[in-house]
Amino acid sequence: MEGKKRILLVDDEKRFVDSLHGILSHYEYECAIAYNGSHAIQCLSREEFDIALLDVDLPDISGCAVAEFIQQSCRHTAVIMLTGMATVTTAVEAMKKGAYDFLSKPVNPDSLLNVLDKALQHNRLKRELQLSEQRFQTLAEVAWEGIAIHDGSLLLEANKQFYAMFGYRQGELAQERFWDALFTQESITSIQEHCKSDDGGCFETIGIHKDGKKIYIEVKTCSIEYLGRSARVLIMRDISHIVKHEREKLALQEKLAQASKLNALGLMAGSVAHDLNNILSAVVSYPDLLLAQMEKGDKYYDEIKKIQGAGKQAAAVVSDLVSIARGGVRKTTIADLNTIVRDHLRSIEHSERLLHFPEVFVQISLQQDLACIECSPQHIKKVLLNLMGNALESIRKEGVVSIETKNCTISDPVVTDLYTLEPGHYVKLTVADNGTGIDPQIINNIFTPFYSTKQRKKSGTGLGLSIVWNVVQEHKGLVKVKNLNPGVAFEIYFPATQKKMHAHQNSNTQESVKGDGETILLVDDQKDQNYIIGKMLDMLGYNFLSVTSGEEAVAYLQSNSADLVFLDMLMGDGWNGRQTYEKILEVSPAQKAVIISGYCDVNEIEKAKDLGVLACLEKPISLQSLKVVIQESLNTN
Repeated sequence: MEGKKRILLVDDEKRFVDSLHGILSHYEYECAIAYNGSHAIQCLSREEFDIALLDVDLPDISGCAVAEFIQQSCRHTAVIMLTGMATVTTAVEAMKKGAYDFLSKPVNPDSLLNVLDKALQHNRLKRELQLSEQRFQTLAEVAWEGIAIHDGSLLLEANKQFYAMFGYRQGELAQERFWDALFTQESITSIQEHCKSDDGGCFETIGIHKDGKKIYIEVKTCSIEYLGRSARVLIMRDISHIVKHEREKLALQEKLAQASKLNALGLMAGSVAHDLNNILSAVVSYPDLLLAQMEKGDKYYDEIKKIQGAGKQAAAVVSDLVSIARGGVRKTTIADLNTIVRDHLRSIEHSERLLHFPEVFVQISLQQDLACIECSPQHIKKVLLNLMGNALESIRKEGVVSIETKNCTISDPVVTDLYTLEPGHYVKLTVADNGTGIDPQIINNIFTPFYSTKQRKKSGTGLGLSIVWNVVQEHKGLVKVKNLNPGVAFEIYFPATQKKMHAHQNSNTQESVKGDGETILLVDDQKDQNYIIGKMLDMLGYNFLSVTSGEEAVAYLQSNSADLVFLDMLMGDGWNGRQTYEKILEVSPAQKAVIISGYCDVNEIEKAKDLGVLACLEKPISLQSLKVVIQESLNTN
């Protein structure tokens, strides 16, 4: 540690302050103590401190008031708030007052030291930035500026910096109507307006360099006496680099705002997805059971179908939230994009969506000798689902949606504002429509999470194209959007691979059949979830037993057997699904298992698959998906 860092401890609990003082002194921090807010402000007024540890509830004034004083008067002091009753409201208020971080009592020493280190680093970077800004400001103030003396449009005198700013040498620029060569007509009008007063003030305008490039200029103008005649002086500074910096700063702020939005989204998705998907299981799975026992013409068949459809729509929204929150394509395989497209067009989701657009024709053109790509087929299907959904909804009545695949070679780098596609061999997927197209003014916003031009309450969460963007980026590809007038085309480039598919990857799933009394063990801490899946298993011809914890599952398998185990990933305070499977393998090394989850950490799922888990089913579960997964799992050696 470079010298001892000074910390002001502000708390009215003497024992707590003494404890902190001892810890911090051990780690060579120099500490001062104040037992109330007024004393703290006196200390801060007399001395400099690197960090102030403030209790929120002080006997005379609030810690937030002290934080506000520090923000206004002690710019180099970082504030860390302490409280025994942490609430979101107090945390937000403290952050608004300039607090760097917020800790709850009792304070963990390791956490405290970690936050102190980060706060000191933050202070150091902040000071360096301020010094850098001061140096830049000093240089800007003493920099040579372009100076021109003129009488109306007649140039009388100018310095070298003025000519250099516009790319001219002295003598090259005509003196009469000089500004016709240097400014746009709009800029000339602006300069003439400012020249009407003795002190025209400072303003910004656009100049034209000799090579035709626009330059951004800051101009000051005023009246002077020049060689016995009235004239005006223009003092000009090229601020093109400042404008560029501001634009980059704005772009960075937009990226940071989007990152904050995604972070908040991740917290929200993690909080609600598991519980919400458990609730939706009843809305999706029970109708599945009822519909399996009914004919299309039966009473209430259509109503039950609509209930199921609503549940699936809600589950899809949750799935979109989870996709954005998780990010990252963890495992890939070698796949044929044509097969993925055909599978999607044969899927239930696509068929059900087309029912709402009876006058739209889907046209496909798939290259026969298409190269393979290394991808996650599940994520590519998600891309197709979202792009097809957008295309269908952009066509108001009759129209055509086309899907095309083809091999292509990129010879030169394709550079966009956000990504560069390197030269190489690619597989291009194009989804186009002849609908309304996209307004050029908003085309740069369409991949932003929650951005949607669709009518509220009708369709669209604003997540679909964000998912498309994220998936393509994770596959090291590129998305290009083209307005076709009418319509729009999304062109997606995936890197081609020379690797070959395994034989089983392109084979059709065998026809599902009913069970033959095999035993399946259900492990879920929610009894109603066990009940729903149990009903489905019973209909499919399987025997089942349910338990509500991983510990019960291991105890059962110590003296009994099961052909397959279904494990919920998140189960209360006990073992999770992955931990349970580890314990199961100790008593039954060959036990087959499938993970069922409403939401969980992707890393946990990958660890479970590495242990030998055969599949992962996301809640809510349909009867068809359950049937297929069971059959495939039982037939796996």
